Amino acid sequence: MNPTEIIICVALCMFLEGQLVEHTYKSSMADCLKAKRQAERNIQPERVQFKCGPNVKAKVEYIEEKGQTQGRIRIIEVLKHGYDSDNYDASATPRGEGDSSGY
Repeated sequence: MNPTEIIICVALCMFLEGQLVEHTYKSSMADCLKAKRQAERNIQPERVQFKCGPNVKAKVEYIEEKGQTQGRIRIIEVLKHGYDSDNYDASATPRGEGDSSGY
C-alpha cells in the first residue's frame, strides 16, 4: 500500500452538471491552468466546467516510480475545496475572479 497524507495543494476540479465529479493533483497553478485549457478544448463546455483550486485540502496517495511508470501524487479524496458546496455554478463567479486567479 502506498503512503497517504492530508495536504493543501493545487487541484484541477471537474464539475459535471454542477456536481464535483473529478479532481487531479497539479504541482503548480501554471500546470493546472494549462491542463484546464487543454481539457476545455476537448470536452463539451455546456455540461462540464473546470476550475483550478489553489488551496484544496485533500487526502493524497504517493505512487512510487516503478520501471517506466512515473511517480506521481493521486488525490484520493477532496476534504475541502473552497467552493460553497459540491455544486459549482459558472454563472455565479463574479467578474474579475476565475480566469485570472484560476479559482
